[in-house]
Amino acid sequence: MTSTDSQDGRRQPLPVRAVLYVVNRFLKVCRHGIQSLKIGWRTFRYQMRATALGRAAWSAAAFLKAPTETRERRKLAQQHVASATSAEMPRARGFRALAPDHFDEMPAVIATCRALFAEKVAVEEAGAEQDGRLKVRAVKHEYLRNLLNNDDLRKSPILLDFALSDGAMGMAARYLGTIPFLNRVDLLYSLPRAGEEKVSSQLFHVDPEGLSQVKFFINVFDVGDDEGPFTFIPADDTARVVREVGTLRRRHGKRHAGRYLDDEIAAVGAAPAIVRITGPQGSGVAVDTSRCLHMGSRVAPGSFRLCLYLQYCTTRERGNVFDVERYRHDPIRRLAIEHSLASAGERVSAPHQM
Repeated sequence: MTSTDSQDGRRQPLPVRAVLYVVNRFLKVCRHGIQSLKIGWRTFRYQMRATALGRAAWSAAAFLKAPTETRERRKLAQQHVASATSAEMPRARGFRALAPDHFDEMPAVIATCRALFAEKVAVEEAGAEQDGRLKVRAVKHEYLRNLLNNDDLRKSPILLDFALSDGAMGMAARYLGTIPFLNRVDLLYSLPRAGEEKVSSQLFHVDPEGLSQVKFFINVFDVGDDEGPFTFIPADDTARVVREVGTLRRRHGKRHAGRYLDDEIAAVGAAPAIVRITGPQGSGVAVDTSRCLHMGSRVAPGSFRLCLYLQYCTTRERGNVFDVERYRHDPIRRLAIEHSLASAGERVSAPHQM
């Protein structure tokens, strides 16, 4: 903002103040206009994804942007899926529930996650409560925090190995039909939020990345209703809910919004379709959060939730920087992570997912 006062504190002459006023108003209008354009474009993209024509246009645009790489990823995915042992994630439903013993590596992975969590608690010992919980910084309205950084992942390579394993990435590649971009490997930490109002990712929504993606949410500790479990509506039911809530909103003169209220979900009879991922450590879900309405982190007072989070995208996104050199002799796994080097020096994107 420009100032109507000079550096020595004296008021500027009237003509100067008038010019500065006009400049300030112009800049304010520009900022407002840019923000409105961003919101409008985001809304248009969401609405495009809800139509067959929009999805076809989106897919064609993605192919034209990088045709050679797209073909290579699809070809290698076919080879990988044919040779790898991985479970299927049904396309129509857009998810697969995971039992605690689904992956052979899970005991070691859970032990690593708990050890990393204990390290975080120790580092913040001065701010940790007596029950071993961490503070939550001013992020995601102070109820959701992503704990791991790139150094943590390099010091605990088992997590990246798991994310690139035949069982985990193989499931994502089978569902997406391509070698995906591994975007995130993290620990998501949820705590109670002050107040009754549900905000942001505590409300049902779909994620913005691409037409499809696969996210894994694996419980590091046992999760019941009090821990605010990851909660979603399968893809086929989501398509109906989005369509019918849209009709409901238009009938009442409401504009489209990316978040869906509990009352709206109930009003279209979708409550029976809701799935909550409760269960013991190691249980979880693989889910397409671009196609499935979802929410989480509705944690009851005195509880918390910690889950391992993996994100596989069909589009390049800003995320972790992985140890590409570790997989220099593995063309498939290198392809899944080599894009991450472009994110060096940038902050990891805030999680959209809960």
